[in-house]
Amino acid sequence: MASSSTSSSDSTSFPFSPSNLPVTPMRSKIVEKITENRVTLIVGDAGCGKSSQVPQFLLEENLKPILCTQPRRFAVVAVAKTVAKARNCELGEEVGYHIGHSKNSSARSNIVFKTAGVLLEEMRDKGLNALNYKVIILDEVHERSIESDLVLVCVKQFLMKNNDLRVVLMSATADIARYRDYFKDLGRGERVEVLAIPSTNMRTIFERKVFYLEQALSNGFTKKFLLFLVTMHSMFSSRFAFLGHQLYTYYSYYGVFCDYIFFHEQITEILGLSSQSLSLKYFSAPNIKPEVHELIYDLVLHIHENETDIEKSILVFLPTYYSLEQQWHLLQPLSSYFKVHILHSSVDTEEALMAMRICKSHRKVILATNIAESSVTIPKVAFVIDTCRSLQVFWDNNRKKESAELVWVSKSQAEQRRGRTGRTCDGQIYRLVTRSFYSSLEDYECPSVLKLSLRQQVLQSCCAESKAINDPKVLFQRALDPPDPEIVQDALDLLVRMQALERTSRGRYEPTFYGRLLASFPLSFDASVLILKFGNIGMMHEGILIGVLMDTQPLPILRPFGDDQLWSEYTGHYFSGDNNDTGLNGRKEISYMANLCAFQFWQRVFKDKHRVERLKQLLMFDEMKATKSLLPKIEEEWCSFHKLVQSSLNRVSEIYEDILNSIHRFRPTFLGTSDGLPSYYDPYEFEHTCILNCQQNGDTDALTEDDAQLDLSHEAKKCLAIPFVTANNFQNNAVAKNFASIVKEIKAECTEVVAGNQHIGYDSLVNHEAPLCVYFLNGSCNRGSECVFSHSLQSKRPTCKYFLSLQGCRNGQSCVFSHDGGAHRSASSFNPTLCLQEEGNAKTASLLQLFPTSSYERILLLDDIDLHFTSNFARHFDPAKIICTTCLSETSIFDSSLEDVTILWGLYNPYQAIISKLGANRIPWRCIKCVLWFPNFESYGENLDRQRILLQSFFEYMAIRILADALNVVQVILTMNNLRFSQLEVEKLGRDSFFFLKKSFPFDERSFGQLPDKVPNKKPMVVSRPFSYVFNLHRPSEIQFGDYAAVLRKHMGNMQGIGVDNLTADMAVCRI
Repeated sequence: MASSSTSSSDSTSFPFSPSNLPVTPMRSKIVEKITENRVTLIVGDAGCGKSSQVPQFLLEENLKPILCTQPRRFAVVAVAKTVAKARNCELGEEVGYHIGHSKNSSARSNIVFKTAGVLLEEMRDKGLNALNYKVIILDEVHERSIESDLVLVCVKQFLMKNNDLRVVLMSATADIARYRDYFKDLGRGERVEVLAIPSTNMRTIFERKVFYLEQALSNGFTKKFLLFLVTMHSMFSSRFAFLGHQLYTYYSYYGVFCDYIFFHEQITEILGLSSQSLSLKYFSAPNIKPEVHELIYDLVLHIHENETDIEKSILVFLPTYYSLEQQWHLLQPLSSYFKVHILHSSVDTEEALMAMRICKSHRKVILATNIAESSVTIPKVAFVIDTCRSLQVFWDNNRKKESAELVWVSKSQAEQRRGRTGRTCDGQIYRLVTRSFYSSLEDYECPSVLKLSLRQQVLQSCCAESKAINDPKVLFQRALDPPDPEIVQDALDLLVRMQALERTSRGRYEPTFYGRLLASFPLSFDASVLILKFGNIGMMHEGILIGVLMDTQPLPILRPFGDDQLWSEYTGHYFSGDNNDTGLNGRKEISYMANLCAFQFWQRVFKDKHRVERLKQLLMFDEMKATKSLLPKIEEEWCSFHKLVQSSLNRVSEIYEDILNSIHRFRPTFLGTSDGLPSYYDPYEFEHTCILNCQQNGDTDALTEDDAQLDLSHEAKKCLAIPFVTANNFQNNAVAKNFASIVKEIKAECTEVVAGNQHIGYDSLVNHEAPLCVYFLNGSCNRGSECVFSHSLQSKRPTCKYFLSLQGCRNGQSCVFSHDGGAHRSASSFNPTLCLQEEGNAKTASLLQLFPTSSYERILLLDDIDLHFTSNFARHFDPAKIICTTCLSETSIFDSSLEDVTILWGLYNPYQAIISKLGANRIPWRCIKCVLWFPNFESYGENLDRQRILLQSFFEYMAIRILADALNVVQVILTMNNLRFSQLEVEKLGRDSFFFLKKSFPFDERSFGQLPDKVPNKKPMVVSRPFSYVFNLHRPSEIQFGDYAAVLRKHMGNMQGIGVDNLTADMAVCRI
């Protein structure tokens, strides 16, 4: 039996510990060579311990800090957790990680794991300063993603500038000669040191056996599968049934399978099968046929029946989400035997990490794409079933978008997959191709840099701070596998036509303001363009969310694995817009709109409820406390009731804030007038009351002992108050129509740019000629002369609606419809002038026009420490209408311009003025129409957390005052440096207390006084100057949240020890 080497006794005789890893005896030599050489290449079998141990070797020799890159997020988190556990420290302290917008590290972190993409972004932004580490470890260098290749070339460029930097390349399957040659020009007398970690010591490595398809068909099949073969070859039923009976008897009598020779010579002879027949059935093409899924199913059963150790798990490599679903469906009826985990980019990282846990009650089966291909050690994986397929992304010139296709893996990838077993126990690998076919595979995968359009990478390169990496022509030609120079030139030409780049007189390509703004977003090229287009039409906030959703996996709406019908049902609860009404054609667009509505629903119903509760709680304590974080369990349950993914919602929110803050740093023209009130507040009367239905959970029998610590109920609840969002809520139709229009514009622009603007444009089509009848074109039109479409071959074909969707048209040049996007250009088409930087001229009138004109209305300046701003305002506005607060004593300052100003002395911070904790409040709030505050951060130093708490408390207490006193419209105007505004995420802090940014404009320092807070800036086209930010409070709906204002009045009155109605006193003061 093939699994004889994987018995329980074998696995227990080799405990998994660092001392038993093949890399451990090499420790001294590894440290020595890394210290002596600037570049070291470590080659070792998968599972030898290099990813987790080499960083620790260096740390223990005080070669810190250490940066380690991994190609995938899952690997970053998994390896970081492994190392932190080995060092007995909390993740985020000595050992940290950074993936996308999830950062769990600190200044104390001596080992930091990052994705290649994160490091690449940091190098573009900070140049050599991003490599402020003693040693940089680039792990899994054989993986040729575009980010990995560009990290390699950038690191090499910076090595030329820093002789103290040490770089370590690690892989199990890298082409040693190529990497050695790549770094040979570092310097005179320098060379790349190669260290090979031996794997011959049998006490430090487990045995791995590899089987191919012909062996799987002989050794890997149960009695059940022999019967399956009978049904698959019914045309040979008479002869095969006899042989099947012989084999069945042979198996039953001897308790073993027939060997390869008997099977191959006897079965193939009787059935007329050959290696070519195997090829046609199982691997004639990279696509996964049903027979392959059946084969995997039977191999899983065979393994389960013949391996007694239930903890030994099975890892199955499949290429696509669909193939994962198909295999999952086959295994579902066996849920009493197997615990199935899914590893895919659409699965949340924390959920994916559940696959790392050893299961004691069921055999664990892990269905994975290449996300599990490298770096990760999944304990107790004893069996790997490798379909030898992979999904590769490439630029589809017909569809004008990046597309994916199934391809055969390289030998290097297959070896990486083989390395997923034999780490913590002996292993078997089943490759579902024949040995001869495997021999014909490419040695290494094709680098992504040779398959993509490179437009985004070229733009980001041009925007890099360091001159060492900001010339894309030079940079890409220095790559390990340089792309065709024409591809780079095409990308440059496209970006020039889009006015993201401009060519200088010296032939260099410099980014425009529009180009730098696009490159600042952590999103794909199309998603970034879409955001700015939404900004141009006054829907910046909705555009940011849609752009983020386009690049987010998993999406906020729960997608039950293997059940597309249920997923469509969940999607319909949030968006069911009429395609004819909105113009949305593609399935992707509808999905993104539904997820946008789901995010807005979460904000309006769940987040707003807890924002209201937070304001109530603030007045129940004697001392101000920082906002307590919401209990994750409450949010998790609410999301579960409404079929939402909590982690995805929070991730979308984080990226949204990041992009919004980037826009505040650059300040395009549309920002100043962009209304921050989200569309989800329309209508104001929106209401949602949960109606929960409890259903008996029928899957509780599949729970494992490992899940015992989870507080799981036998009842699954869901909200029945559906739909959660209707077509009349959140301006759905308006957003959807704009979304459809913008997608078409992006497609049309891409088409015209690629074609060099040689298509028939919109203006030339205004001849009212009927478009060509596509039925006439294929000979099926039966309307003859009555057809409203043209039967002239000279007429223009109707535009393909799929070509102008996010998915694109699959038919390419053979499509009978037109792929000319020009007809969809319109007057609202993208105009680069709308993405210029706003004018920096500060005008006195911009601020003065917001001040009240009524004789009894006042403006309030809070916390004007030395009355500097108050005295300047008194020169431009009626001093009698100005009230200011200061921490100074009454006799501290004398200024004649302040004689008519009402000064409230001795108030040490803005909250003392907003809500007095002892006695009556001294401010006549019912007369106040404008509150101005110039935050002073001088006493806080560089402590951003304290600065943020200062602003947060200001917004919270202002919200309480306005809501409790039922004040009419009060404008709150903060004046501060825009970079500080961005850095502290002030717009988010305001939003958390129901303050929304109405407008912003440059602050006139010449008229109103200099702002003390100066934020240095060296980045091109990033603004650093004072701006006034005008916030309006949007009252939460009492329909949704009850009479919260009465609660606030009661608590505020109790705290002050006075009555809650100060109207008479207020009006009396106003009339003085």
